Order: sequence, then structure tokens, then C-alpha cells
Amino acid sequence: MNIREDKKILLRRGVSLIVIMLAFTILTFGTTSGAQVFRSLSLIVAGLLMFAILVHAATKPETELVAHERVARINERAGNSAFWLVLLSITVLFWSDRAWSIGVELVDLYYAAMFVGIISWSLFRWHHRRKEDVVG
Repeated sequence: MNIREDKKILLRRGVSLIVIMLAFTILTFGTTSGAQVFRSLSLIVAGLLMFAILVHAATKPETELVAHERVARINERAGNSAFWLVLLSITVLFWSDRAWSIGVELVDLYYAAMFVGIISWSLFRWHHRRKEDVVG
């Protein structure tokens, strides 16, 4: 693995933060109830995923780096489209509950908004990135 010079600071600080987080969760792993164990395990998995992402970002070759303006423009377009899709889906769920009394609660609307927002933002980012590759 060849780590670029500008990513060495990121790698050192990131690895140290990940090690601190993993050590903290491992030390508190067996202390209390099942919910605490679940939280500790999820923090361990998150730390390992962050480490994998950090190593991947630090070992990326210089040719794979994208321009910041292009990424910002893609994220803005995807965010705008995802916002309107979330707004539309929440409106449809709300008015269908009002019309047919299907029993949708506020928590259900919250989870639906999160799910639709995350999935649609990811899909719109992929779409706009592909569209810019074809056009640009």
C-alpha cells in the first residue's frame, strides 16, 4: 500500500481516534445489560468500518481524486431532488392516513422520511454522477 503524503496526517489522527474509540468500547463491553452490549458492539463495528474507509481513502491514487466543485454540484442537485421526494412521500402518507385511517403514527412518518431520504439521496447522487460522466 502506498500512502500519499497529504493523507498521512489523516491516517495518523484517524487511526488514533479509532483506537481510542475501540478501546473505550471494549473496556465498557461486559459491564451492564444487553442494551449496553449492543451499543458497544455497534461502536466496535463502526470503528472497524471507519478504519477500513480511512485506509481506502489514504491509499487512493492521485488520479482517482475528483474535483471538489463537481462533487459539491452533484451533492446539491441530489439533495434538492431528495428533499422534494421526501416531502412528496410524507405528504402522500399523511393524506392517505387522513383519507383512509390506516393508522400511520408520527414515528412511522419519521422512519419513512429517513429511509426515503437516505435511499433517494444515494440514488440521485449515483444518477447525477453518471449523467455528468456522459455529458462532461
